[in-house]
Amino acid sequence: MRRATTVLLAAVALTGLAAAGLLAAGCSSDTAGVPDDAVATVGDVTVTQSDFRQLLKQAETQMKAAGMTVPEKGSDDYDRYVAQIVQYLVQEQVVTQSAADLGVEVTEKDVDEQIKELEDAYGGEDKVVTLLKEQGMTMELLRRSIRGQTLSQRAVAVVTKEATVSDEAVKAYWDAHKSQYQKDKKADTLAEARETIEQTLLAAEQQRIWNAWLDERVKELGVAYAEGYDP
Repeated sequence: MRRATTVLLAAVALTGLAAAGLLAAGCSSDTAGVPDDAVATVGDVTVTQSDFRQLLKQAETQMKAAGMTVPEKGSDDYDRYVAQIVQYLVQEQVVTQSAADLGVEVTEKDVDEQIKELEDAYGGEDKVVTLLKEQGMTMELLRRSIRGQTLSQRAVAVVTKEATVSDEAVKAYWDAHKSQYQKDKKADTLAEARETIEQTLLAAEQQRIWNAWLDERVKELGVAYAEGYDP
């Protein structure tokens, strides 16, 4: 049930959408050839304004449901909000178009199994649908979210499989942060802190490799943003 709960929470939150794919920083590009009804193009594929508005509405519904204030249109916070959604949609296409080369896929059976986990955890399809409505989502959007997250996770695993952390890097990190570890009573020795440090450094190395791969794929595929949507 814990895994299923995590899947649902990730699926109904924009931050979950982003985190699932280790969003990289936006890459600049020109606006040439972007259709009027699009926010971006990735290769020959159009990222539509309809998709963008759907995710924007979903995210705003979630914020209101959580008692948060939706950023005012035109504000810096709103612009960052828009950029995050556009980045997600662009990365979704980059991963989708790269999946075959990476040897990864997500089948309908994969999605069905995760949906079944959610229904079992929350007491049936009706209860899941009710929760989704509260979050501004539909079952169709949930399926898309699960498919996209799972594909991204599998792509990340392939792209970053060679990521490693050296003993020298762990020692250097400990030397730089030892006083804070001891002050916070997290660890008194390197041996006690090693596992945590290795996880921290490995995550950073995986992020670096993933970002570099995304940047390269963006250049190879060609990404263009509509005016006002460039992250």
